[in-house]
Order: sequence, then C-alpha cells, then structure tokens
Amino acid sequence: MTNFHQIKLGLKSYNQAFSFIFKNKLGWTFLIPVVLNILLFAVAQNNIIELIDYVKGFVESWSLIKDSEFLSGAVSIVVGFFIEILFFIAFAYLGGYIVLMIMSPLLSYISERTEQILTGKDYSFNLGNLLKDTFRGIIIAIRNMLIELIFLILAFLVGFIPIIGWIGAIFLFFISAYFYGFSFIDYYNERQRLKIKESATLVKKYKGIAISNGSVFALSLLIPFCGSYLALFVAILSVVAATLAMTEASAYKIRN
Repeated sequence: MTNFHQIKLGLKSYNQAFSFIFKNKLGWTFLIPVVLNILLFAVAQNNIIELIDYVKGFVESWSLIKDSEFLSGAVSIVVGFFIEILFFIAFAYLGGYIVLMIMSPLLSYISERTEQILTGKDYSFNLGNLLKDTFRGIIIAIRNMLIELIFLILAFLVGFIPIIGWIGAIFLFFISAYFYGFSFIDYYNERQRLKIKESATLVKKYKGIAISNGSVFALSLLIPFCGSYLALFVAILSVVAATLAMTEASAYKIRN
C-alpha cells in the first residue's frame, strides 16, 4: 500500500468513524468528555487565574508601576493576554498527550469494541487487561511526548532563522500528527500482541495512516479557546478511525 493510499485511507476512515459510533451504539462514550471538560475547565481556569494574579502582583510590586494606576491596569491586561497565549501554545503542542493519558482507559475500550464489531473477534471484558492496556497507552503517550519535545526544542532554536523557522513550524505539525496517530494506532497493535518496539516499526510502515489520522486530532488542538476541550471528543473519533484504517490495511495485506 503506497503512502498516498495510506493517507487516503486514514482520512476516509474519519468519514466512517462518526456513523460507525452511533450505528453501533457507542454514542454514549461522548458523554465522558463532557464530564472531563467540566473538570478540566474548572482546574485550568483556577490555575490560570492564580498564575495571572501572581505574575501581576510581582510586576506591580515595582515602584514605577505601583505608583501609576494606568500602568497597573495595563500590566493586568498584558500579563493576562500573554499567559493565555503561552497556555494555548503549550497545550497545542503537548496538551494532546495529556488528553491521551486522561482518555486512555476509554480509548482502549473503544478501540477493542470497534475491532470486535468489525471482525467478530471475542474480547471479553477483563479488568486486568484494561488496566494493562491503559498503562501501555500512558507509556506510549509519555514516550511520544518526550520525543516530540526534542523536536520542539530544535524547532525553537531554528525558529529565529527566516524562512527556515516557518518550515520548521510546518514540519513540527506533521511530527505531532505522526506521534498522535501512533498513539491511536497502538491500541490496535497491542491486541495483535506487538511489543512497543514492534508497534513503532509497524507504524513506520503505515506512516501515511498515522499522519493523516493524527493530523485531524492535531488540528483540533489548534482551534483557539476551545481546542483543548474539543480534542477530548476528537480523540474518540480518532481511535475509531485508526482501528477502522488498520483493520482495512491488514485485510489489504492479506489479499495482496
């Protein structure tokens, strides 16, 4: 299967994923991100407000600003703006892995259920296996995040070079997409009894599927203000799409 066909399959599987979820009575899984979003919003907002107040208080302690009501008000606005921007940038590049770790138990179940519906394989519920799959999902997310962090640092270093900086940002997006796709595909690979190293090798072979699958998730994180919350819902679509794509890719390999 060529890279072009892999990318096409990865994107096509998203069209199938949404209808597959509701057709097979998995729509209830979207209720879990609703609860998680409420909790995350409360925690994030409280921490951001505390951070803004701390930084604002520190800056306003300078005598020049402290004695000026105008400067004090300006500092409050500027500090709040920049902290929100920094939070958005940090979450856009690394927050996806936080989502993957939080959602790992649910994503493991959904991927397993999807393959069971597609192939008829019987995966009876086992708490031990679920915990093992969840732990592996978290390990994969941490592994990929650390690797991507290296690329992020390199991109930051070359970001000051004209033109190359822009190319680096685009390159970094596709790196993120690849590793996000890897995380979603690994739930399928784990059930094929592949070790993490073997899973990484297989994902390299199907990098077109990984990049196209992860791109949709990565794009959701870039949506201002609501991206981090929307990503919880997109993660469900992504893991179903990854399972659909890999099941079809495996069938294609057998036929050819």
